[in-house]
Amino acid sequence: MLAPVRSQQIETIPASPSYHTLYERNLDLLCRADKPIDQCNVRLPGPSTDTLDVTANVLPSGVKRIGDFSRGECGVRLATFTNERIGKFVCIVTIDGQQFESAIELRKRVPPRPTELKIAKATALIDGGLRANQLLKARCISRNGLPVANLTWLLDGKPIDESALKPAQITTEEQQDGTSLETIQQEVHLYVTPAENGQTLECVTNHPAFKPELRNSFLLNIKFPPEEIPHIHIDELPASGSATINITIHANPKPFTRWTVNGRHIKEGESADIYQAYIPRPTSPKGEYRVLLKNNDCSMERPSLFTLEATNALGTQTYVIKAVRVDANEVEPGRNDDYYTDDSNGSTFWLISVWTFFCSSSEPSRAQLRSFQGLLWGGLCVRA
Repeated sequence: MLAPVRSQQIETIPASPSYHTLYERNLDLLCRADKPIDQCNVRLPGPSTDTLDVTANVLPSGVKRIGDFSRGECGVRLATFTNERIGKFVCIVTIDGQQFESAIELRKRVPPRPTELKIAKATALIDGGLRANQLLKARCISRNGLPVANLTWLLDGKPIDESALKPAQITTEEQQDGTSLETIQQEVHLYVTPAENGQTLECVTNHPAFKPELRNSFLLNIKFPPEEIPHIHIDELPASGSATINITIHANPKPFTRWTVNGRHIKEGESADIYQAYIPRPTSPKGEYRVLLKNNDCSMERPSLFTLEATNALGTQTYVIKAVRVDANEVEPGRNDDYYTDDSNGSTFWLISVWTFFCSSSEPSRAQLRSFQGLLWGGLCVRA
């Protein structure tokens, strides 16, 4: 007899190991060489260790020969995959007087338990959310599956940087029926800031038993005090008509606001003389709020300085707004419209994207508000 020789010339389809559901029908096991084969023997997974001659069609019930010898193919088709077929399928082919051997290990496919997404107990929580500016540790676990599941982390639908991922840990647990099931878990360490507020952290589990994949998500509800906005400048008020100052501030939870104009303190939702302060309105789920102050009669008063105080459970921020004259003809050459010059001292300031000033004869409508949105807003006025 010729001694079997293991060789890389024999390709197996499917590759080993191969996972299958119990009672799966018509499972093909094929060995393929790069030359025509003269003879093919196989050992089937199961209680028998007999070597069977496929060339002579010496096969048990429920097993059928497949493949074309002239193309270097030899294999079998199992009518049904059962527990007794869990094990190793071996093919031994003869080519030009030499024997070559290859194998496919057949395993039972087991869907893992529902995926778990956990947040570390040391995470600092406040007001039903996560305190900003801390390291968030999250763990994703897929238990007792075969094959082991594949885990992928996403933040707002985009893959998380590899530097934030810890190596995946895989453990094996033997069951009472002798099946060895695998558990995989992985941690992600993210430093969360107000910029991540409203984003979604996701663990995606891929496994042959799942179509489509499973997704476990955690909404990042980041809590932070009102954020600072430096150098806030708007166009000066008109000589007549009404004017509305509009600012978008970032905070979570929603802040309570109060304006100060020429010694008057005007709380949100209240009026004082010619001024009316509106209650902040959310403009996005990421902690953006629009705050409006309306001057109903600019001919009576044209202040050049406004103060806005915003307070939530985490802190208070004071915004100082200066109304200055902006002359489009004095924009520095080479600058775009995002830069303007303050005539009072020649300093250049950003017109902050969250600010605008505009005038009208009545309260601004939603359409007007939308028309003034943009990446960076300038001062616009419609005189009554």
